[in-house]
Formats: sequence, C-alpha cells, structure tokens
Amino acid sequence: MKKAFYQSIFITLISVFLNFGFKIFVARVIDKEILALYFTAIDIFTITLIIFVGFRSSMVVSFAKFKDDRAILNIFRVVIVIAALLSWSFVIPYLKHTIGIDINYWYLVATVLALATYTYLGNQIAMYRLYPIINSVTFLEPIFLIAWFVIAFYLSGVQGIKPLFIATIMSSLSLSLFIYFMRSKDIKTVPFSKVDLTQNMKTFMKNSAISTIEFGSGIMMMYLSVVFMLEYFSKDELGDFQVVSKPIFMYMIMLFVFPIFRFVLPELSKLLADNRLDDVRGLKNWILRYALIVSALFIVISVLYARDIIATMFDYSYHNAYIMIVHLSFFFIFVILNAYQIAFIKASGDFMSALLIRLSGLVALVVIFYGIYYLYEKSVIAVILALIGGYVMMFGISFFVERRILKKLSE
Repeated sequence: MKKAFYQSIFITLISVFLNFGFKIFVARVIDKEILALYFTAIDIFTITLIIFVGFRSSMVVSFAKFKDDRAILNIFRVVIVIAALLSWSFVIPYLKHTIGIDINYWYLVATVLALATYTYLGNQIAMYRLYPIINSVTFLEPIFLIAWFVIAFYLSGVQGIKPLFIATIMSSLSLSLFIYFMRSKDIKTVPFSKVDLTQNMKTFMKNSAISTIEFGSGIMMMYLSVVFMLEYFSKDELGDFQVVSKPIFMYMIMLFVFPIFRFVLPELSKLLADNRLDDVRGLKNWILRYALIVSALFIVISVLYARDIIATMFDYSYHNAYIMIVHLSFFFIFVILNAYQIAFIKASGDFMSALLIRLSGLVALVVIFYGIYYLYEKSVIAVILALIGGYVMMFGISFFVERRILKKLSE
C-alpha cells in the first residue's frame, strides 16, 4: 500500500507541474478577466460531476464485497446521466445569463457531456482497481489539455475563451477513449440491463448517496470560497485566487491528500474488518509523520520563496496571491489529518458521521466568513481564514469521533 501511495504522489507531482505550467502559460497569453471567468465556469460546471469521487469509494467497497459489477455500473450509469442532465438544465443558463460567459451554447453542452463520460470511466477503473491505468490517466491529463490548447489557439487561431473550452472538451474525450481501450484489455464492457434492487444494492445506493454528499460537501468548501470571491470582491482579486492561490492549494490536496482516499481507505477497511487495531494505530502514526513533514515543507517554501516564485512565474498583478498561500500553508496539516480521520470513519462503516463532519465544515466556513467580513475587515483574507476555520472545525470533530470508534472497537 505504501509503495502504491508514494508512486501515486510521484506521478501526480509530474501532473501538477504540467498543470501549473499550463496555467502560467495561459496567464501570459490570455486576458486575466477571461481566465478568471473560465476557471470559475469550470469550477461551477464540474461540481455536479466531481462529487462522484465520493460515489467511487462506495463502488470500490461494494464491488470488493459483492462482486456484482453489472448492477453497480448500471445504477451508476443512471445516476450520472441524471447529473449531466441537471447540469445541462441549470448550470448552463447560470453561466450564460448570470456570470456572463460569452461563448456559444453548444460549447457548454459539449463540456457537460465530455466531463460526464470521463467521470464515468474514471470511476469504473477505480472500482476495478486498475491502478496502472489510473496513474497513466493522471500523467496524460495535463498533456492532452496542453496539446489541445496549442492546437486550438496557435494552429487554428481561435481567440478569447473558446480555446480554453475546446481544450477542456477534447482532452476529456481523449482521456475517455484512452481509458476505454486500455480497460478493454482487462475488463469486458458491462451491458446495459435492468437492475434487481437486492438488499446489497440498496445498501450500495444508500452508502453511495451519503458518500457522494459527504465528498461534495468537502469540495463545496473550496467552491463556496470562489462564490464569496465572485460576489464580494473584484475580478482582479478573484483572479489572484483562481489563477494562483486556489490551484496551488488544490495541487497540494491532489498530491498529498487524495492518495489517502485512494490507498489508505481500502487498507483501513481491510484492517478494521480483520480487527487488526494495532496495525491501524501503526498506520495512523505513519500518517502523522507524513503530515508533519509535508506541512513543514509547505510552510518553509511558502514563507521563504512564494513571493519570488509568483513574481517570476506570473505577471506582477498576481502578487497579492502570496499572502493567501502563506495563510493556507500554516494550516495544511489539518487538511491531511482530517482526510485520514474521514477515511477511518468511513472504513468503519459510519458514513453518516463523515457526512455530518463535512457539513460542519461548510457551516463553519460561512459563519466565519460573514463574521470577519462584517465585524472586522472586508478583505479577501476573510475568505482564506474562513476556509481554514472550516478545516480546523472538521479536524476537531472527527478527532473525537475517531477516538469514540476506536474505543468501541477495542472493547
């Protein structure tokens, strides 16, 4: 498990460098306001689909336990089609008429369909635990995005926001084709069929719904921060957050937090099922050391070098992003530890507590933001402090829930 964990970090690191390099590149050739609107649009657009990362954990656990991929995949197909239609019906009008994205309607429709297809196939290879394909997709994702942007912007001469959407659509479709053909070497396509809702499948649907809402609540903390930026601050400040601060924070989560759900969660599930509590404690000690090392490095690099790195890589107009990153770095340890705690709680089968913990973080974010914004200072740092406060709240609650579960299992 630890070997696969570290391999994932290394591959994700390459992907992060490529993704961040792409953002630096487009920041130099695309207007700042256009970039801010594009990244905001993609955030809002994909939130209806990215929450299915939470659905994935239930798929993995249910397939490992019941081996009924036909039922699981047919249920998931119905759910993701409904999500895509809802996104089509409500997100596209919001982007066009409220935010004012100046692009043809069919670009947005194509984005929904491409992202939905990619999400479906991505969850499928996770369910089958096809880790080599997962790592390959992580590596290829930014390469396809960069390649399609170059084709659209330089070779085809498309200007404005259009090449960004073209790159998103075509890279998602390219990745979907890659997954489909690579997966077909190991796994046959499951045919469409009617599903008998056995007790096992009802349990799967219940856990999937709770896990999806739980993961979506965690992602919503970041996107709610974007909404606060959009509603209460200028597009210039939104650009600082969207183009520099949020991507860096999300890359840190991709690198050092997501592997916990990919690898540690399945390991915890097995250890708890076998009642190997000493091994669980050993795994937690390893995570504690890991969290301390990663967080310390993040703080040192942010305090000493973030200002110069931003000044070198981005235009001077992005320099205010530095203070956001420094604030986030000091509290990143809570993000890592909370991810482990949530994984432990879900591995124990207590999906509802994991959901309530996530929701407490959302509530804390909203309360802290408005408290700072109206009682102290109308600054963008209010958003950052609110985001930090949400993670600290979740860490505190999940700490006590984890202890309660361990005590109960030890009896």
